[in-house]
Amino acid sequence: MDTALPQEDVIIERYGTPRVAIVEYGRYRRLVEAEQELLRRRLRQASEAASARAAALDEQEIVELIERARTEADEESAQQ
Repeated sequence: MDTALPQEDVIIERYGTPRVAIVEYGRYRRLVEAEQELLRRRLRQASEAASARAAALDEQEIVELIERARTEADEESAQQ
């Protein structure tokens, strides 16, 4: 820890493969916040795209999609 604080990030390797990074806590928080913001943007974009596609569907298509989703969810639950 004393090495990581005043210097750059410390990378710990195992058999030559990077496994762990020790970074200053402020940098860690900024990285986590950036990752969360990116995820929020991607979810927002996916939601907007889904809403745009859904707006063009008729009632029968909606019912079919719901049934397909239920069937897939049931199949997935049965596999677990």
